[in-house]
Amino acid sequence: MIVPTKKRLAIIFTSVILIFNAIILILSYVFLHQSIMGSAKRHMREDIRIEFLDQYRRSGLDPIKNLWDEHLFQILNREGAIVVSSRNSGDFYPEVNPVLLKKAFSGKDGFSVQKIGSTDYLISYFSLDGTYVGRAALSLAESQKYEKNFLDMILVALPGMVFLSYLTSRFLVNHAMEKISDFFTFQETFSSNVTHELRSPLASLKGNLEVTLRKERSIEDYKDTLQLSLKEVDRIIGLLNNLYLLASSKFKPLDLFKNEVDIVKIVASVAQTYAAAMADQGIKFTLSETDAALCHCDEALIRRTIENLLDNAVKYTPVNGSISMSVQKDEKKISMTITNTCKALERNDLKHIFDPFYRGRNTKNAKIEGKGLGLYISRYIIRSHGGDIKVNNTYGNLFSLTVSIPLK
Repeated sequence: MIVPTKKRLAIIFTSVILIFNAIILILSYVFLHQSIMGSAKRHMREDIRIEFLDQYRRSGLDPIKNLWDEHLFQILNREGAIVVSSRNSGDFYPEVNPVLLKKAFSGKDGFSVQKIGSTDYLISYFSLDGTYVGRAALSLAESQKYEKNFLDMILVALPGMVFLSYLTSRFLVNHAMEKISDFFTFQETFSSNVTHELRSPLASLKGNLEVTLRKERSIEDYKDTLQLSLKEVDRIIGLLNNLYLLASSKFKPLDLFKNEVDIVKIVASVAQTYAAAMADQGIKFTLSETDAALCHCDEALIRRTIENLLDNAVKYTPVNGSISMSVQKDEKKISMTITNTCKALERNDLKHIFDPFYRGRNTKNAKIEGKGLGLYISRYIIRSHGGDIKVNNTYGNLFSLTVSIPLK
């Protein structure tokens, strides 16, 4: 769904960019054309005023024949007949424009563009006196070369413009849809994993109930079934709680209920609940002694984070291994580090260790229970507090995390 949408949007954006560029180029061409024509008209007006009108007023018609090598020039009577031509316009007889001729006799100058042979000319009609009007022509061949060069440049640049517009569109679409794409990928993964994770406890619960109901059983058997069912229900509730946090993690930070909490006391309390499990596996636990570390945070969520981290450490620490925890406080934050012995981690595992539902190869091979949500949710909780969880440099059979929590 995302890929076809990206392609359609890229094509639409490319079309919009090309249309916009085409409009800009058309306006640029119109501006260039108008600028060239305006410059030509100003040039002709200036030449007519300075070189011709003064001479005509001083000397009359006859000297005009030997003037104006630059322009084609003629004097017309009221019928449009040529009375006098400059020496270079003897064979130049464009069709008379009656409208401009009439305007010139009324004292108003005018311009027109006429094609004579293969060349366009700018022709000016201007007033002399009540008897005659002047007509001057200027070849536009040289000026039109600039317009042709501009059009040739556009044609040469057009393929590159299309290609660049498409690349720009793809970049903008990919950038704009990055979060949307991540959301859809997350949604697909989330739905798939929810189905997978819920199937196991529900199937177990259903199977236990079906087996129990096949025949009459003793009260003790019913109690055992209910205890197993209750355990599966607890698993489902715990999973749903994790999934709720997982679903909201893509949209907003958690709503926090903050009060002043001693992190050291929480760590010691959580460690006490895992003391029996660690003793069964011969795990040596060390909590570095420190003074009270007070901060404003959501006590329930911070406790849950510490439980997740310690639970992971206990699960992945081999028999007769060790776990150590320490808490430090400075002016801005509280830092908590937990380190445990474990099997050497692969680099790819470290890269994805905070991805939801991700479980490393060693975890799968050792058949350690878990959903791959603990670290992801723990980081979500800590980031909602304005802190973060980072993996420390680990070497050999040691794994270490540091949790940073702002004091306020």
